[in-house]
Amino acid sequence: MTDILPIRFDAIASAYDHVRGHPPDVAARIGTVIASVAGYDALVLELGIGTGRIALPVAAAGCRVVGIDVSLEMLRVARAKPGAQALHLLQGDIEQLPFADHGFDAALAVHVLHLARDWRRALGEAIRILRPGGTLILGRDWRDPESCVGRLRSKFRETVIELLPGSRPPGAGAAIGQALARLGATIEPEVTAATWTAPVSPAQVLEEMASRSDAETWVLDDQTLHAALERLYDWAARTYDDIERPEDVERRFVIQTARKME
Repeated sequence: MTDILPIRFDAIASAYDHVRGHPPDVAARIGTVIASVAGYDALVLELGIGTGRIALPVAAAGCRVVGIDVSLEMLRVARAKPGAQALHLLQGDIEQLPFADHGFDAALAVHVLHLARDWRRALGEAIRILRPGGTLILGRDWRDPESCVGRLRSKFRETVIELLPGSRPPGAGAAIGQALARLGATIEPEVTAATWTAPVSPAQVLEEMASRSDAETWVLDDQTLHAALERLYDWAARTYDDIERPEDVERRFVIQTARKME
């Protein structure tokens, strides 16, 4: 939640799918929607491909996918998955892509721009490598903000800001749309690619934070994380009758598309 502390992607690679993974039928739906936007047999570059959780369903739906990621361990996990031979994977920096101009039909970015040192530069690189008329697809996971997941993550952010005055949650928010407009891209309305529910308890959310499986914790030092969790466990105990009791949490995968000018 600061711009200073490095994110240890290698350290969380083995647990990433546990937190960010989708049920197989949901993953297939997401892949189909993204492929339909990119176009059949489109050459797609995924920025920050991670463990391939999005790229593999997109490839299965008929696209040719190239993936770049800064983390060798994330790429190792991706390469070990069934179907990974359909992906072309390489290590690299999304702020300095090793590709020529106009070489891709589509670029895909899911939960990655807010983690870049300079997200505007990464966005400019994504537009640069697109052919005229090509598509930038931004994807994100949505969880019901009124659920235990949403409430605990919101409280966690508040707590960290109290502990680290002047810090801010990661994310570019509405500024991404403004930056895309300046780059000459036409932004289209958001589309929900998939909706589903999953049982989650407050205790599970807290455990994911404690084990650093939750992305909200990645940039925090151990001392700050421990202090934040102490306060959060206390808040959860006062808020929920039983933190072990699961509730059905609505989830969605949402995409927004920006088209590069012809």
